[in-house]
Amino acid sequence: MTFTSCDETRQVLNTGSRVELNGSYNVEALNGAKVNNNSTIIFNGLGKTVSGNAGCNTYNASFTVENFQLNIGDVAITRKSCPNMSMENEFIAALGKVTSYQKNGGSLMLVAANGATLISAKAAN
Repeated sequence: MTFTSCDETRQVLNTGSRVELNGSYNVEALNGAKVNNNSTIIFNGLGKTVSGNAGCNTYNASFTVENFQLNIGDVAITRKSCPNMSMENEFIAALGKVTSYQKNGGSLMLVAANGATLISAKAAN
């Protein structure tokens, strides 16, 4: 007979969620508006990091998943001067507001506390 604690069960669920997120995604929409600026999201579940291209600059941050809640840490970003930085700034701001995610097949939605989809992405091939 094997007994497991609630803490052990929670750790298994959190690890499973990190593995589920693992992979590369191409951003398709930001705050409900379609984007076509080559933004990407790359989740490294084992390293607990998220990185990618915000449109012009590259970024990286740590992330945690606890009880199905996704928290993306402070985002570090390169600072190349690029035309039309507004979309990139909006993307980085959206990453900071993410509190959960939904994944359905190759589709990933990063969601705010109020339930609004901040970022929609598709798995990269």
